Amino acid sequence: MTERFIDNNNGIITDQKTGLTWSKEDSWQSDAKWVSWDEAVDHVNHFRDVRFGGISDWRMPAQDEVLSLYDPSAVNTDKYGNEIHLHAAFPSGPLSTIWVHEHFTGNEGYILDLKTGEIRNLYKSKSGRMAVRPVTGAMKKYESGGS
Repeated sequence: MTERFIDNNNGIITDQKTGLTWSKEDSWQSDAKWVSWDEAVDHVNHFRDVRFGGISDWRMPAQDEVLSLYDPSAVNTDKYGNEIHLHAAFPSGPLSTIWVHEHFTGNEGYILDLKTGEIRNLYKSKSGRMAVRPVTGAMKKYESGGS
């Protein structure tokens, strides 16, 4: 059986199941700070500008993309040592909440909680304890659940 997540040894991980390529670290792990919505956008734009991993089309993940990272059978730990459900191919220590990009207007954004798999609303200007994990590639159809 082919391993689902491939570490490309350049700061990016390719998901063989979805066709997506992810930043190996979230913004907390790389910058050691929580990010608001605007700061998350800036983080992703920086990835594009520097062509992180040789790629120039980084973006914030859409809801279906970010949900593909949540795996109830996977066990990892967040920055506080709490259990999250993110594959072990990603290093331990990220924040448990990730900003999600959706096409809408207004002040409400969305986040994914890697502890519960829940997508919920959050006021965009609130920094709280959020991170962003840049993604690139086109998502192919797959059966959800498990690795």
